[in-house]
Amino acid sequence: MSQRSKQAPTNWAAYERGRASSFDSLDSVPENAQQTSFSSSTPPRHEYLRATSGEGDDEDGPRLRRRKSSLGKKFDSLRQMGGPNSIDNFAKSLQRAAGFREITPMRRNSVTIPDGQDEETGSPSQSTSAAPDRSLLRRQLQDYHMSSENESAVQEGTTEAPTEQSRLLPMKSQQSMKSTSGSISTDLRLPSVLGTSYGSISSRLTVTARQRASILIQEQEEASKRALEHPEEFKDEPHRLLEREILPDGEVVERTVGESTVPMTVFNSTNVLIGVGILALPLGIRYSGWVLGLTFLTLAALSTSYTAKLLAKCLDTNSASTTYGDIAFLALGSWGRNFVEALFILELTAANVALVILFGDSMNSLFPAVAVTDWKIIISLGLIPLNFVPFKSLSITSVIGIFCCFGIIAIVFADGLIKPDAPGSLREVARTYAFPENWRTVPLSLGLFMAPWGGHSVFPAVYKDMRHPQKYGRALRYTYFFTYGLDLTMAVLGYLMFGDSVRDEVTSNILRSTSYPQALSVIIVVLIAIIPITKIPLSNRPMMDTLNKKFYIDLRQMDAKARMHSEKSLKHRAARGSIGILANVLQLGIAIGIPDFDSIMALMGSALCFTICVILPVSFYLKIFSTEDSTVGKVERVLGWILVAVCVVLATFGTVFAILPKEKIGISG
Repeated sequence: MSQRSKQAPTNWAAYERGRASSFDSLDSVPENAQQTSFSSSTPPRHEYLRATSGEGDDEDGPRLRRRKSSLGKKFDSLRQMGGPNSIDNFAKSLQRAAGFREITPMRRNSVTIPDGQDEETGSPSQSTSAAPDRSLLRRQLQDYHMSSENESAVQEGTTEAPTEQSRLLPMKSQQSMKSTSGSISTDLRLPSVLGTSYGSISSRLTVTARQRASILIQEQEEASKRALEHPEEFKDEPHRLLEREILPDGEVVERTVGESTVPMTVFNSTNVLIGVGILALPLGIRYSGWVLGLTFLTLAALSTSYTAKLLAKCLDTNSASTTYGDIAFLALGSWGRNFVEALFILELTAANVALVILFGDSMNSLFPAVAVTDWKIIISLGLIPLNFVPFKSLSITSVIGIFCCFGIIAIVFADGLIKPDAPGSLREVARTYAFPENWRTVPLSLGLFMAPWGGHSVFPAVYKDMRHPQKYGRALRYTYFFTYGLDLTMAVLGYLMFGDSVRDEVTSNILRSTSYPQALSVIIVVLIAIIPITKIPLSNRPMMDTLNKKFYIDLRQMDAKARMHSEKSLKHRAARGSIGILANVLQLGIAIGIPDFDSIMALMGSALCFTICVILPVSFYLKIFSTEDSTVGKVERVLGWILVAVCVVLATFGTVFAILPKEKIGISG
């Protein structure tokens, strides 16, 4: 039997007409049109001919859709191959991941139930695409059962028919139901396995944390209610599904249902962690030597992997917490969230400054006739229009950066094999040292080793977006194993090739040498030039949104009437435009004032990445679980505070040495 004939029918019309992939072009049926109501008055044999879109409809009804070509069907089947890991699902996951860096989400994605889905059971109705893992017969019986219950309840007068406003509220049953926003459960316990907490608020939190958690739940419910009342405000934004769970004590709780599988999560996380900071790792080995350098790099990977798991445990305590800022709010309140917002803005600004410096240095190496400062001005001012491009268009380019980094690593390795003599060769390696010749450069290397791991701001969103959150630990292991391997490869290759002559960007050594193929050098410059173009506008967007929110000109937080007024207001438009322009101008000024790539990376790694990746996650975790019956033992608590204290000392030393002039440290230009 052919592969096509094995496909199961997706609606009752398919049962009547035969298999779903029959010659009678059921494959060309619009996806939503296949899920029309079983009780519809439209004849089943002809309902698949109706187009779902209202565009071009006649007055009497929608027009008929043209039959798809065989080539289009094959292309669609190719996109859907792989089930949950299909190309289509991967593309959607990457698009969602582009927005994970949002600093202060407006909780606009709290539309808990998409249109056409049963809010009380979480099962899709006939008018929406059914889940692929649920049989048609089961869906029909379930819907019939629910509709029968609703009809009998209305006839008996015990319940009222649900309205759009009441569907988000906990439904009543024979038990005494309690809304999560109205009370706090005292019988919930945080499980030891990630992703298995169905409770809204864990009783092992401090009283203050539970009060703040209830505020988050109220914010989420209010946003969901507003989304139902004003659906036009959310039509361009993706919906997030929430599942309802009824606890044994009768409490109704909700949790976000993610869509990304483990491969998608690994790819999204790797895309965040692999950045241009990898180009400064050979210099970090030079500053600290083989022994200390590889030790620092390994400890940085282990500590940040541990704190990434702590963030997930904090999220499990409350179904409404979805971001790093929410965790800060649970631990420290509003000022903690504001502090985290400021840190994220500084981190994203520093990352963009590093990209501007890298672009200027690389382009000047290939085209020395144009000064470095001129190249920085070109890239900074040239990217200003992209700050105002719709986010959906920018998200398409989010994945390009990781392939550019892979290409740069491959070309560096190829150049090392091509060149026969030192320096810059892997056949005849340069002179290296087990320990640093100048011990004053060791603190400067701390920030360089921590900078590549500065992606903790997105790990909470990555965790919440998982299809199976209990596999988060496995996804982290794969991510860190792969990322650590790439970082280690670049660090070792660069130091072996150039030794003490390695520059702040290992690519600068290659571009300033004429011993390598010119074609490979041009490709490196092209790849380096692509990274800022794809990364800077995406990093600017969360900063701009946060500032717009602070000045009350963010269109996302306005209702339809206020948004229409703000879009027409010259004052508001000028304010939003000024913020978008100011972001690039400020980054340009810093890039000119701090021209060294290694200095900005060391400063970002020491002052910001140590704080965001290790110090704050451990502090939040210990603060949130500081009750007497907490699952955090005394040994873990003591080790946690020791880790915080050590990282504070290292971050302080690294920040001071990153600010000091290099001449005082003994580093020659």
